[in-house]
Amino acid sequence: MKKNNETVIWVLRFIVSALFIFSAISKIKTIAAFEHQIIVQEITNICFAPILARFVVAAEFFLGIAFLQNHFFKKFIIPATIIMLTGFCIHLSYQIFLHGDSGNCGCMGDWIPMTPSQALIKNIVTLGILIYLWVNTETKKTNKHRYPLAILFVCFAFVFLAYQPECACDPNAAALTPPAPIIEQIIKTDTVYVEKGAKGLKVLTPAKKETGKKDSAVTVAPPKEIVPRKTSVFAPYTNFSSGTTNLDAGRQIVCLFNVDCDHCMNTAKEICELNKTTKLPPVHIIFWGEESQKDAFFKFAGCSYPYMFVDAGKFFRLLDKAPSPPRIVVLNEGNIVGDFSSETFTKTALVEATKK
Repeated sequence: MKKNNETVIWVLRFIVSALFIFSAISKIKTIAAFEHQIIVQEITNICFAPILARFVVAAEFFLGIAFLQNHFFKKFIIPATIIMLTGFCIHLSYQIFLHGDSGNCGCMGDWIPMTPSQALIKNIVTLGILIYLWVNTETKKTNKHRYPLAILFVCFAFVFLAYQPECACDPNAAALTPPAPIIEQIIKTDTVYVEKGAKGLKVLTPAKKETGKKDSAVTVAPPKEIVPRKTSVFAPYTNFSSGTTNLDAGRQIVCLFNVDCDHCMNTAKEICELNKTTKLPPVHIIFWGEESQKDAFFKFAGCSYPYMFVDAGKFFRLLDKAPSPPRIVVLNEGNIVGDFSSETFTKTALVEATKK
């Protein structure tokens, strides 16, 4: 009987170990997505999200591996795992209460999408296994600190060194703010100087200076409201498949798509259909994923637009408050006049935003 009980205990230990290790691997493969989810769920801000994401992954690696050794198993490893899972359960319950039971909670990364309630059930079942293990495991008489400490050190060193967090304490830094030369270039391009006059407005446009000629001034009727130029977060992204583009010039539609995302493909298809019947501003796509999949993406959508690919870190920063891709942004002189996720996007809303 005792031998059978030992077999059951070790089978359960392997299950819990595999669960935590798999969870850690699924998160770290798309660590930027996990960081973004932490920010969207308002667990912490953009400054500390990269650190917290790696801390959680390292802790899961540690507990998963530590479950396969006996030192301080009952005294520390099981209680620490119970505390961590209890924290996850409280967080999931809070998210369900606030936002309902929808979307991928990110507990298993993008490999196994799970709703908050599914993840909560998984955690409760795992807690039951942990309580069973704690009750039926004998306390080891001699424990050596060096084994669990070595596992802890290796796990945290691996995660924080192999996947070093980028400093993002300034939300307007790095991927979000254009470097100075780009800002200067935007200011110098398409600049309009407006001078008030008695009978309307004098619009002075920069022109190439010619010898012996003065700058010309043309009196025109008062124009429509002039939208002030603003430098958007998309300003640094200028090199698209069609050539160089200033996304802050005039009206633009910027789409953030994951190249193998079903919601993104369906949204792109809707935009293609809309563009056949309605004149839309220029559409540009910022992709994340494997570039080899773009042809299949455009084939499904029914048309193609200028595109560029960026890494996961920049992509998820640009998603901002969108819980997951896609994000469709309508810009007017760099000002965001329309901002849609898969839940809020409609053809009518997009057309209305392009008129602002």
